[in-house]
Amino acid sequence: MKTRTMRSSIRDISLLFILCMVIVHLSGIFDMKERKAFLTYDSEFPIYIPALFSSEASTGTRIKSKQKRIIAREFDWVDPQKKERKSVLHIPEDALKKEIRKFGTLFPSTNPLLLKRRGFRVVGRKTYLVDRQIREKLITIIDYKQIFERNLVYFQKLTGELIVSAELAAETDPLFTFLSFVQYIRYQLPPRRYKRKFINSFFVPLVCLYEQYGDCDSKSLLLAEFLCTAPGSKEKAAMVLIKGKGLAHALLAVKRKPLPGMTSLFDIKRGYYIVLETSSPGWSPGFVSRRVFETLKAGFFVFVELN
Repeated sequence: MKTRTMRSSIRDISLLFILCMVIVHLSGIFDMKERKAFLTYDSEFPIYIPALFSSEASTGTRIKSKQKRIIAREFDWVDPQKKERKSVLHIPEDALKKEIRKFGTLFPSTNPLLLKRRGFRVVGRKTYLVDRQIREKLITIIDYKQIFERNLVYFQKLTGELIVSAELAAETDPLFTFLSFVQYIRYQLPPRRYKRKFINSFFVPLVCLYEQYGDCDSKSLLLAEFLCTAPGSKEKAAMVLIKGKGLAHALLAVKRKPLPGMTSLFDIKRGYYIVLETSSPGWSPGFVSRRVFETLKAGFFVFVELN
């Protein structure tokens, strides 16, 4: 009788012990689920989940949050109504690095295909005599069209930022405002080499914004990017490269009907284009210096369509 009672007591204690272990185990599982849910909460920073809470990996799982770096550049300028403004444009660092990588050559090259891939276009060849030997030199220009088309995607957001900071109303022609903004960017000739590469003293649009200066063709192409990425824009633009009468200069031209007094270019197939001077503030659309006007009139220029 005593033996039977003792066995019953042992069985009851064993069942009670097993029940307690099940309760502890279940509470631990729920606790781990809650902790795991907390650790996998969406965050801007990398989160590490220890292997204790993950059966998939013994070394732990890393949740990555891709955060693109942005470079802010501040510009002080005066709009066409003579109001002082401050605009902050945000340049994606990855886009900037990509443009720096794609444009320019590390070493001199005479291969037209290689030069085209690096942002240059061969327009002729020139022979000359050196030590009784005939040498050949390639005549190249910047491939403005290639660079323009490639940068359009980057300028969708940048143009929107400029429109907001300039307080441009919807359906307002942005030409006067964009021209004024670019004119107030400091005029300075870029170096022949930049980031250890030959760039022929030309800044692509994103680098022009990043460095906050540029020369006539750098600033002209920058203006083209803004004009052609404005909401609903159907702007047709071209680079006008002037070389003659001791003058080397660049302008932007846009396909618009000129008003009286404006300097314009006319082609039977293309129609009228008015010229835009981006070098310094104060030049209204269609107005240039007398010297530039005379050189254009004499025909010493090359017309490069962008779109």
